[in-house]
Amino acid sequence: MFNALIKKPKVTLIFLLLLVVIGSLTYFQIPKREIPEISLNVGTITTVYPGAAPNVVERDITTPLEKELLDIDGMDSVSSVSGLGISNIVMELTDDADRDKVFSQVQQKVSDVSREFPEDAFEPSINTDIQMGAIASYHILHEDRSLLLEQKDIIEGWVPQLEDIDGVRKITIKGLEESSYTLNLNSETMQEERVLLPDVITAIQNELQITPLGSQQEDNQISQLTFEHIENIEEVENVFLKKDEEGNALYVGDVANLTQIPTEQKDLITYDGSPAISLTIMQEKGVDIPSLNATVDEEMERLAKDLPEEVEMELYYTQNEIVSKIFKDLGISFLISILAVVLITFFGLNTVSAILVAISIPISIALGLIPLPYANVDLNQISIIGIIIALGILVDDAIVVNDNIQRRYQLGDGPLKGAITGTKEVRVSIITSTLAIVFTFLPLTFLGGPNGAFISALPTVLIATIIGSTIVALTIVPIFMAWRQKKKTGKQGKDGLLGSQFDKAGNWYSTKILTKVVKKPLLTGLAVLIFCTASYALVPFIPVVFFPSADREEVTVSVTYPAGTPLEETESRLQQMEESIKTDSAVYETTIFAGSGEPGIFGSTLSNSGENTGQIVLRVDREQQSAADTIAKWQPELRDENPDAVVMLSTIEAGPPVGAPIALTVVGEDIENLMDSVNGMKEEIKSLEGSGAVIDDVGSAQPTINYVPNREAMEEHGITAQEISNQIRLVTEGIPVGSYEAGLERETLTIVQDLVEDGEMINLEALELPSKTETSEFGAPVLIPLSELVSVEETEVLPLIPHKDGDRTITVRVYPGEDDKQKLEAEVKEIAASYESDSISVSVGGESSARSDFFIEVGKLFLIVIFLIYILMVVQFNSLRLPLLIMSSVYLAISGAMIGLFITQTGLGFMAMMGIVSLAGIVVRNATVFIEFMEYRLQEGATLSEAVIDSGKARLRPVVLTAFTSIAALLPIAFSGDVLFTPLAISIISGIFFSTFFTLLFVPAFYIVIKRKKVKEA
Repeated sequence: MFNALIKKPKVTLIFLLLLVVIGSLTYFQIPKREIPEISLNVGTITTVYPGAAPNVVERDITTPLEKELLDIDGMDSVSSVSGLGISNIVMELTDDADRDKVFSQVQQKVSDVSREFPEDAFEPSINTDIQMGAIASYHILHEDRSLLLEQKDIIEGWVPQLEDIDGVRKITIKGLEESSYTLNLNSETMQEERVLLPDVITAIQNELQITPLGSQQEDNQISQLTFEHIENIEEVENVFLKKDEEGNALYVGDVANLTQIPTEQKDLITYDGSPAISLTIMQEKGVDIPSLNATVDEEMERLAKDLPEEVEMELYYTQNEIVSKIFKDLGISFLISILAVVLITFFGLNTVSAILVAISIPISIALGLIPLPYANVDLNQISIIGIIIALGILVDDAIVVNDNIQRRYQLGDGPLKGAITGTKEVRVSIITSTLAIVFTFLPLTFLGGPNGAFISALPTVLIATIIGSTIVALTIVPIFMAWRQKKKTGKQGKDGLLGSQFDKAGNWYSTKILTKVVKKPLLTGLAVLIFCTASYALVPFIPVVFFPSADREEVTVSVTYPAGTPLEETESRLQQMEESIKTDSAVYETTIFAGSGEPGIFGSTLSNSGENTGQIVLRVDREQQSAADTIAKWQPELRDENPDAVVMLSTIEAGPPVGAPIALTVVGEDIENLMDSVNGMKEEIKSLEGSGAVIDDVGSAQPTINYVPNREAMEEHGITAQEISNQIRLVTEGIPVGSYEAGLERETLTIVQDLVEDGEMINLEALELPSKTETSEFGAPVLIPLSELVSVEETEVLPLIPHKDGDRTITVRVYPGEDDKQKLEAEVKEIAASYESDSISVSVGGESSARSDFFIEVGKLFLIVIFLIYILMVVQFNSLRLPLLIMSSVYLAISGAMIGLFITQTGLGFMAMMGIVSLAGIVVRNATVFIEFMEYRLQEGATLSEAVIDSGKARLRPVVLTAFTSIAALLPIAFSGDVLFTPLAISIISGIFFSTFFTLLFVPAFYIVIKRKKVKEA
């Protein structure tokens, strides 16, 4: 097939031109973003049960749901938190689960279980659309918060307009007040009209809860039957109660007043001291960030005109700014890499050949872009790095084909014959080396979880680009060489700027080095092997960083104050903390998010947030101080200044989140016993040197007022516990009695009576219930004050009850310094083991556990890669021993990577491991080039020593040239200082460099050892 393509150059070139145009258009159409989109196999179920204690929520809501969820196939884990009035369940699916099928079953299970929920519990809310990141976030600002809150209708009116933009997923607004419709009962009027609370509730529910009437067939027509009743919440005052003593109708509005009042404010936000409302725009999956940002920005400018002149709107965050910077920086590195690769080819090839190799680079990249949309890969940091890695490899095929065709012309072949024969001779070798690259990177696309989703773009892009380079090498290069040979006049130019130096180096290597190697091959080979093996002893001295902190200016201060701290107090204390931080000249901007925290744009959302939690987002001038230095400077100081609070400083990680460095999972049935064990472990861990922050996911006990019933008095008057609890709740949060239409939405109606003001105690003397056994002289029931029915005691209860897979589970997270992790983890494991018992189980995990799991998974894939490449070499050489020698170059390369990481003290983590795996497909080429030539010389009748020595002279140039092009392509990344990609570049560069040097000694030496006996016998 390839011969036919070379014989018909016009057809071939037109076809390839079409593909290049398609690839170029693909570049402009493919979405561009900061990092790959990571689809989390996660869903949440949130159920509100107003006023219920955590243990009641656990019993009536969380546990019944968990039992059903855990039976669903594809469900990996179910974790939950039962808090005051709310149940929150997080579901994690297995990597191979069918999301749609699993979540469909979840919907059905939740629907079935919720039928048995208490009447006061709301319908569960299921969220399966969980995605990281946002397109933009804005602040609406004014010094008067009350004026900001008056803009609620305007800001909420923007939501449908923004969500109508193609590519916008949802809008998150923080800082506005929540409001609800409240029916405020008039105590005096109710007493005068002898109306009781149950009368009002029953009347409203009887109007609201109408039984469906079904349908009726008449005259061959089926009619739906309906019953007109009050549905609009504004009409609830018109609900009939009873007839008064004079026979007049009494309505709800006669004894109560319907109002819409603010109920709560979940967040208080200030931006550089000014009150603010946060509006964040989340994008759909797969959108192009720059184009969507332009549309959103234009729409926001238009909407901002709706605000009063004195209210300002500022852009707080935009992903497009980050994307633009990334593409600019990586674009510069990309151009430098291309120039470096082209320059290297000019050193070793003549001008025409170097230009041909240079032309093959953009064509190969264009061809490689074509399949990306079909593989769901977009342009981001990871995919661009894949192209840069490919730069140093894709020229190899063009160099090899060009070199062999030149050799055929020197032997006297004509233009077309030389091109066809020269290409045919190396075609198998080129396809084999391409398959080696494919076999190396293809298994990486099967990495599971967020890590796999994060890295999958790199192998996909690299494979596509290398296949494109193979097509170019086997078609365009021979076509160009044949055309060039026909037009050629004059003598051949010299072989590169350093052609003579390469020739001298080849002669020196073959005559000075290999002549000594052939005399003592075993000693030489063992010396190299021992040195490389010894290099692996450097591993313990290499820092381990799974994902480094991104080189960004944002630092997030996450704070949890003692349970029961009001939101206003949380904001006040955060402002005090902010004032302290502002003394740092490197911090040029601060934003306080008191309550639920920042809107998820900086990767540090709060878990179990509430009125006692909050965050401060700092922006730091990186020229003065890095994010890591800011954390190191302020974290100890803020913890010392706030001993009763949990203070954590973090910055954005350059990859998927991996959780706390050390995490202890404590499981038990008895919650008090569980907490005793957790508190004991926390105290012991805190006493360890370098332990840092030690927190659990329960928090401090919540102050609680417990009402103890007087059973005798209740029985005497026939009063139930339900009646007492309703009466108390009536003056605190109110009693929900159903939902009504309010415009386009449905609003919950709550009945209240004589609400207790903030800071006041409930006056039990003033709360009365009618006795069912005693009447007054006028025949009316005697009113019994609640002070006779209950007594009051102050206590504390756990604010949260966490579960893991149905069991009560408390997680303790430890955040030590980077230098203390490994030592501390061993000590923590000893402490954890001491708390193990029949009723308590403790396991230690965290980032180290995630890292170990990842390394094991990569290790398995690496073995598969090695096996596939070995089989490929066996097929090519029809030998079992020679492929082992070729694969040994991988062992040498990994030792070189360890040397490089150790010398530069670069972290051995996710990207460094990706670089090490990549070496398997890259470095085998050098060994293959040597062995192919030595096998060829033996077939020509040369002795073993002659074959080895001649290989040095003939193959040093292509080996060094291809190694240097691979290194040159990655040097800009290695020196860029990019925290994510520098480890990958250093591991590949050092691996190739040392592998090339070691291969020049090791492969010839052990080739002699392997072949000596066989050649002699021949």
